[in-house]
Amino acid sequence: MFYLKINNEERGIKMELLKQFDEVLRDYIKPQSMPIAVKLLKDGNVNIPPKAKQPSEFLGYPIALCQGFSFARKYGWTIVFKINDIACGPALSYFGFIERPEFEKEGGIVYPNYAKTLEAGKKSEDIIDKLSVGEINSIVIAPLSKTTFEPDIIMIYCNAAQIARLTSGALYCEGGGIETVIAGRCACSSEIITPLQRQTYNVIVPDGGERMFGLTGDDEMVFSVPYNKVPYIIEGIVTTHKSGVSRYPYPVYGLRMEPKFPDSYEKLVEIAKGTVSERIV
Repeated sequence: MFYLKINNEERGIKMELLKQFDEVLRDYIKPQSMPIAVKLLKDGNVNIPPKAKQPSEFLGYPIALCQGFSFARKYGWTIVFKINDIACGPALSYFGFIERPEFEKEGGIVYPNYAKTLEAGKKSEDIIDKLSVGEINSIVIAPLSKTTFEPDIIMIYCNAAQIARLTSGALYCEGGGIETVIAGRCACSSEIITPLQRQTYNVIVPDGGERMFGLTGDDEMVFSVPYNKVPYIIEGIVTTHKSGVSRYPYPVYGLRMEPKFPDSYEKLVEIAKGTVSERIV
């Protein structure tokens, strides 16, 4: 594997970069489901892949975004969400498909289920990153390996050890750390909007809704990568692997320890040593 320097004006090289990233993730991170690419579109049907499935059409009803994530990462489907495809009210609001009503701004969708007071609910509401109304028209989600478009965000579902491995790769070129906010709800904003607006990596703990509707496992977390960070994380993952400081699965030092057994087992070992000595003589 090599670090690919890209010319951002050439689409073919961009697609090669995405292919390389998918290979690096498969070889060095080994996620159990396919990494997914997400594109936020602003201009109607422009750039929507021809085989993309709309939930309201192929299912006959709208679904949650997190269900679309699972269709892409587990089935390998390309999914497109428009306003009539999204069943989750907060997602409609946070992604700018509808105007945010005053009761939501005041914390009314957080209180009383997630907050003791309306004031606490407003604080929890304010912490969620949001798009402006009309900023996008649709959301396209596809497996990274099948992506035919330049994504805004790549999402990798993985366990905590793989998150640590991705983090070491992500920080290799630029240093620092990854700061994240865990809200316990509406993880789709943290998975897409936060890394897009801040152009930073993000680590997300999927919320209860994603586990309920998207069937995300209790051992799964999400690592989000903005498209412009892809060359750097490729270099970081590959280099830290080659240096031996960070590899997945992590080598368990216990494999190098001298084992200790009960005395009865040790007697058999002594007999074996004597047998070997006799054969040598």
